[in-house]
Amino acid sequence: MNERAARAADFGRNYALIGAFGACLLGALTVPTDGPRADLAIALLPQSADSPELAAADVVDVTAVWKTVAIDIPLPVEPPPVELAIAALPTLELAVAELPIAEMPSFEAAIVEWEASSADDVVVVNDDTRRGLHGRLGHAAGPMRRQVTSMRVANTSELASLFRSHDYSLDQARRGEPVPALQIDRVPGDLVNVKDGNERKALFIKTLLPIVLEANERILADRMHLQRLHERHARERSLSVIERMWLAEVADRYGAESTDFIELLRRVDVIPPSMAIAQAGVESGWGTSYAARVGNSLFGQIRAGSRQIPAAFSSMSASVEAYFLNLNTHFAYSGFRAERARLRTGGKDPDGYHLIGQLLRYSELGHSYISFVRGVIRENRLTDFDGAKLPPI
Repeated sequence: MNERAARAADFGRNYALIGAFGACLLGALTVPTDGPRADLAIALLPQSADSPELAAADVVDVTAVWKTVAIDIPLPVEPPPVELAIAALPTLELAVAELPIAEMPSFEAAIVEWEASSADDVVVVNDDTRRGLHGRLGHAAGPMRRQVTSMRVANTSELASLFRSHDYSLDQARRGEPVPALQIDRVPGDLVNVKDGNERKALFIKTLLPIVLEANERILADRMHLQRLHERHARERSLSVIERMWLAEVADRYGAESTDFIELLRRVDVIPPSMAIAQAGVESGWGTSYAARVGNSLFGQIRAGSRQIPAAFSSMSASVEAYFLNLNTHFAYSGFRAERARLRTGGKDPDGYHLIGQLLRYSELGHSYISFVRGVIRENRLTDFDGAKLPPI
């Protein structure tokens, strides 16, 4: 190899940016045969002394070629390791673009905030994140995700009629029959006017239960895939690029390191329906509070940076998602996650009546709050719903 070709090869090896670009060129199906891009590709290719391409490399001014090519190549701004790992995969973007529209997640949630002029000021968060995927790509090897359509009802009469049309009752759910996968957008505004307390409570539970079950179904699917990746990584010490991307997305969502499988498995887990329904009932007055009716605020969550303004959401489902993520990520509930993991290790499913005891910091009332919520779970037989399931996909 002559001196100029050797300098060109060293240039490509020593500088990561040019090396990454060269890798992209090598990853293409064909290599250009003329022009500055072809010259740079030839310069970056490892050459042998008798290679026919050396004749072209002999007359290449690598610096000049790079300046020409770099005009339309934006310089990266310290991309994270995952992005560096896929820099040499020119077909990855095409692979994502060819996904069916129904499977394409949004990369960012659209968040809209406004302050109402009423005494009970609320902030509405419009969560447009693609449902059914906790990462940008989801997991190709995972189970099929349920496609859910959110619906809105005008009043409690329409809500009750919808439940009857699906032959949906709490007694059937308690007997283990599948719960219809209904996603009601928000509780009807006239729920507060229902005089019969038991009827009002039953309508609220029947509305919330399918939403909680669907959220848990998605979390459990992610957890199962996470367990498979953990087992394979422990056995083979390697994961594919797509798997690492999915892992990074889930880790970012749950506030953990993508390499810490134990902590991720501690966080990516279900919330017992009995606990979720009881807390929603207590915090929202079984769906009758102003914050619940206007802003879908079901779990007493407060707007970030405020001590009084309730956080509000675009739908009941978005409120449930935020509540689940709060319990699965906030440092105040690390004891809850540890106890849930301990139950899992002992071969037991998460028990809402037991686990609510780990949420002492959820309310300023402390032990009194725990006792009250446990009373709600017991009196309304909410543990019956911990084993409830949606229909098969």
